[in-house]
Order: sequence, then structure tokens, then C-alpha cells
Amino acid sequence: MQSVAQAQSAPATEEQKQPAEPPARAAAPAEESANARSSGDAAAHAISQPLPELPDDLREQAYQTVATARFAIHVDGSVQVDLIKPTSNPRLNQILLETLRKWRFFPAMQAGHPIESRQDIRVHFNVN
Repeated sequence: MQSVAQAQSAPATEEQKQPAEPPARAAAPAEESANARSSGDAAAHAISQPLPELPDDLREQAYQTVATARFAIHVDGSVQVDLIKPTSNPRLNQILLETLRKWRFFPAMQAGHPIESRQDIRVHFNVN
């Protein structure tokens, strides 16, 4: 069985998938204060997170691994992504990068306007 979960910075919180539409304000990061919300400031959050399709040969052996990806999130929600801590498997890293490039975000907001931002996201693999 394969499972992939993502977590944003410490502390680790695992999620399977975000809804297709931007969630209500309550789903914004916990550190966002009431003042920030009332002023139109918010961190970017994922709204589409396709999971990687692993080929059979990568599923044949059980393993657990973690990669860390750095996302540059543009004002339109598109991303530029690099693996800043790849897994030990180059093929898995390539599949992961191809998938992460398809992720889409609701952009960070400042004073009610979308802004460019960055996020580091840990991606957990558990294949058994």
C-alpha cells in the first residue's frame, strides 16, 4: 500500500488532500492572528495536491522516506518547485517533482492583494 501525506514546517501535521476550492478562513495557518485576518493578510495554502503515481517496481519494496520541497507560489496560484531535501532514490525524486509542479495554491494575501510567497513542505512516503 502506498500513502503520501504532506506536512508544512514543524510541527508536522499530515493531510491527505485539500478541497478543490479555497477553504473557509478557519483553515488558514494557526499562527495567523485576528489582526492579520481583519487586515486582509493570509498565508498561501494548497487547493490542489495531486498525488504521485508510483510504478509497480517502486511499490515492490516496502520503505518510508521523506522529501522536502520548496515552493515559490505566484500570485496566480501556480508554482515553481525545487527539492531542497530529496529522497535517496533519484527516480522517485523525478516522479515527485513532476507531480509537485501540478500543485496549485491560493496565493498569500497582503492588504487584500495576492503576493508572491515561499513555502517549504515535507512530503512523506510510506510504501508497504
